[in-house]
Amino acid sequence: MSKKISLFLSIVLFLPFALQAQEGASVEKSIFGIQAGIMSVWVNNEMKLSNTIALRSEVGFYPTNWNIGNFYREESIIPLVFAVEPRYYFDIKKRHSKGLYTANNTSAFISLKIRYHAGWLMLSGEQSSDIEIMPTYAARGNIGKHFNFEMGGGGGYRYTFTSNEKVKHGWAFNIVLRIGYTF
Repeated sequence: MSKKISLFLSIVLFLPFALQAQEGASVEKSIFGIQAGIMSVWVNNEMKLSNTIALRSEVGFYPTNWNIGNFYREESIIPLVFAVEPRYYFDIKKRHSKGLYTANNTSAFISLKIRYHAGWLMLSGEQSSDIEIMPTYAARGNIGKHFNFEMGGGGGYRYTFTSNEKVKHGWAFNIVLRIGYTF
């Protein structure tokens, strides 16, 4: 099982590097911004790796399946979340050739989101952390010069590690519905 996951991750992460990029169409060199979604807040940065690929890193607060039930209890807080996400903006060349807006990486993209929920910030009795790996399809658009939105979704797998060393596996879903500001 581990070899299959490693092979899948290798293909998804490195296949886009093999694709040729069109001259003139390119993602931004570096983008820094903040975004808010449904019960979540994120600070993010996208760094250009090639003309169509950017590496997004983000930190934020996001409720998960294991703490939504305790959301209103005093001993529970929303965990800190760290994420890294290589994004392949496959539509940016087409948008550029049609003369459409591509600033701030306005385009459709596919990505592999890897998200870590830091359970050590939970104040409840059983602390648990998890890692989620989710292929995602979404689109990014701009509202004016600095405001942006993202919509899409994906699904993948979650590995949960609890304080009593139990490991749980299950499905994870990524609903992308955010609005933000780019500096």
